[in-house]
Amino acid sequence: MSMSKIGWDEIIFENRNRDYGAYILRYNYPRNLTVSTLIVIVIFLSSMLCTQLFKGKHQPDASKKVTVINYSQLAPPPPIEKTYVPPKTIKVAQEKIQKYVAPKVIKEEVKEEEEMPTIEEVQKNIDTPTMDAEVQGSGNAQVEVVSPPHVEEIVQVKPPEPDPTIKQPEFPGGDKALAKWLESHMKYPAVATRMGIQGVVIVEFTVDIKGHIYDASVVQSLHRLCDAEALRLVTTMPVWLPGESSGKKVTAKRKLPIPFTLG
Repeated sequence: MSMSKIGWDEIIFENRNRDYGAYILRYNYPRNLTVSTLIVIVIFLSSMLCTQLFKGKHQPDASKKVTVINYSQLAPPPPIEKTYVPPKTIKVAQEKIQKYVAPKVIKEEVKEEEEMPTIEEVQKNIDTPTMDAEVQGSGNAQVEVVSPPHVEEIVQVKPPEPDPTIKQPEFPGGDKALAKWLESHMKYPAVATRMGIQGVVIVEFTVDIKGHIYDASVVQSLHRLCDAEALRLVTTMPVWLPGESSGKKVTAKRKLPIPFTLG
């Protein structure tokens, strides 16, 4: 045997037991490597083929066009149907019908009630004697002289004139500036707007000698949200001109009506 046909296994395991052990493993290694390589190649090709077939089945048809719809092209939703709620019926009490009752005939005489005379009839029947009238009669007769009714004089009392030495607290700029400030700073409550609530809230507060406002309270309420908005307006107002008495600044109270009107 030539050296070219003798492998490394023959040389290593020369004059040794070759029935089992490393010799068999080394002898069968090339064949096992070839078989495993072929199996891996077959599995890889099979997976690639299955993948292509799976993609082919699920690939979208090119003939079918996909339409993209924008939000602006959508039709508006249908209106919400309002369920009709019948109004509550108010039970009207039926009027009692009085049946005709035949009069009863009795033997006793029924006394009719005397009608009271009116004031005009009484005044016509009263003779008011004058002071110059002559009274005729015997000396023993007693004559009662009726004096004319006393007429009270109606005196018109003029209202007291305002004291020029007392000056009430005032919003800077006067009432017109105050009305303009309230109109520009008022936040009409949304609930009151939906309910159509309108009216006037009167707030009482105190202005100190520096023009600051405190102790604000509602004396005439309209709605709890409108009351809260009126208090917010009063407490966030700018500094007022304080009240004066005899030329000196004093702390004074002021009532302010705040109107809530829907334009």
